[in-house]
Amino acid sequence: MAVRKPPTINATQTADMAFILLCFFLMVTTMGSEFGLIRQLPPWTDSTVGDRINERNVFVVLVNQQNLLLVRNQIMDISSLRDATKDFFYLGNTAENYPEKEVREIPGIGNVNVNMGAVVSLANQRGTSYRVYIQVQNEIAAAINELRNEYSLQRFGSRFDDLSEELQTAISSQVYPMAISEQDPREDFLN
Repeated sequence: MAVRKPPTINATQTADMAFILLCFFLMVTTMGSEFGLIRQLPPWTDSTVGDRINERNVFVVLVNQQNLLLVRNQIMDISSLRDATKDFFYLGNTAENYPEKEVREIPGIGNVNVNMGAVVSLANQRGTSYRVYIQVQNEIAAAINELRNEYSLQRFGSRFDDLSEELQTAISSQVYPMAISEQDPREDFLN
């Protein structure tokens, strides 16, 4: 009696079909992101900072693990952060507890009294919620963007977004730059 071979299924196309399905699902699947930061990082330099930064030029924002804010040595609610940031960076503030000012010739704008090295120093503790950290970032960025827009309306009679690219670049890089220094998580404040 002859032994019969069991029928075989040609599976050479199976791997191709699986690969095509995998590619299809990778292309049509979207990865949702509720939060994110849009930042343009400054160019890398090898130089080290030789001079100490004057404390009056630094807007210190600390967030602890209970999501409480300490802004310039005062406990603050996140809802007040935008106004405090705008107040600090506003070019009209010349008191001793505001950033130092200097007059600069800015192409397309002229002589402008600008902040000298004003920067936001942002630090958090381990355990700070990501949501709160992003809210703090957004409030600081919104304050700077509002100052740019107010300056544009006052100086040129147009919103910042409606200005030419050259004027937008001049304002965002020299008049109201987005200068945020983020520090590594710390453990020594607001415990």
